[in-house]
Amino acid sequence: MKKSLFLAAFVLVCLWNSLSAQSLSTTSYSIGIPTGDLGEYISNASWRGIAFDYRKLVKPNLGVGFYVGWNVFYQEKPYDTYTLRNQSINGKQYRYTNSAPFMFATDYYLKPGNDFNPFLGAAIGGVYTQRATDMGIYRWEQDAFSFGLAPQIGFLYKLSTFSSLSVAAKYNMAFGAGDLDAAQNYLSINLGYVFMGN
Repeated sequence: MKKSLFLAAFVLVCLWNSLSAQSLSTTSYSIGIPTGDLGEYISNASWRGIAFDYRKLVKPNLGVGFYVGWNVFYQEKPYDTYTLRNQSINGKQYRYTNSAPFMFATDYYLKPGNDFNPFLGAAIGGVYTQRATDMGIYRWEQDAFSFGLAPQIGFLYKLSTFSSLSVAAKYNMAFGAGDLDAAQNYLSINLGYVFMGN
């Protein structure tokens, strides 16, 4: 048992040393554009979003790490008759959806070392989605933790030795799970500041 632990610790140290290259930490303002079932529930874009990406460069053109984010979608519906869970109710409806992805991610950089560096990426992991519908004194809530994917395309523009501007488009896919049978997908446009360190 001790030999196995020592060997595992040795491998981790070797891997960490091989990963001791440059890292990219990106904090982004995220604009969400709903599609599919989410777009049918709330058609408005989300102007309330944030994302954080971290990549360790294992090669000059390849980064691995993680992606977390949070987008809040909201729409006020007009006074009408709405049917919810076999009940018809008259009134205005206020609809909310919170989407929070937690994913492992990797990016491939097309022009490492250049001031303008386009990249392609993908992320895989989980997404927590919470949906709420308010009418008068009533609230209906649904939530799900589901499998998710997020392919992305974007570019880095170098501002200085230790910083860059990032612009990226991600298509966040959260597959049906829990109370939400249909996928909850949206396109996010992320405008970020990148700190480059070791």
